[in-house]
Amino acid sequence: MASRERTPEQIRADIAASRHAMSVGIQGLVSEVHPTGIKNRAEDEVKKTVKDTKQMIYDAVDGTRRYFVDESGVRWNNLGTVALIAVGVVTVIGAASGVSALFRKAAK
Repeated sequence: MASRERTPEQIRADIAASRHAMSVGIQGLVSEVHPTGIKNRAEDEVKKTVKDTKQMIYDAVDGTRRYFVDESGVRWNNLGTVALIAVGVVTVIGAASGVSALFRKAAK
């Protein structure tokens, strides 16, 4: 059986490597819990959220615009459909208001 004895240089190298790993770990921990680090990470997260939200809004607006206008011009069929829906909604609201007024008048 051969014994696995380490030389003093190997032991020193192992100690230096362990010391370096420990100092890197401690520096990482300090930067993780330091108030400035926490603030910076929170700011980065808010900036990313705002950027993502803005992009989502831009995409929604662009999708809506493409629904009504394409490369050949206005899409009158879609515009007409939305206009008819709007007129229908206004009509239903007006009718409901009128019926409500009749019921209130009859209840008096």
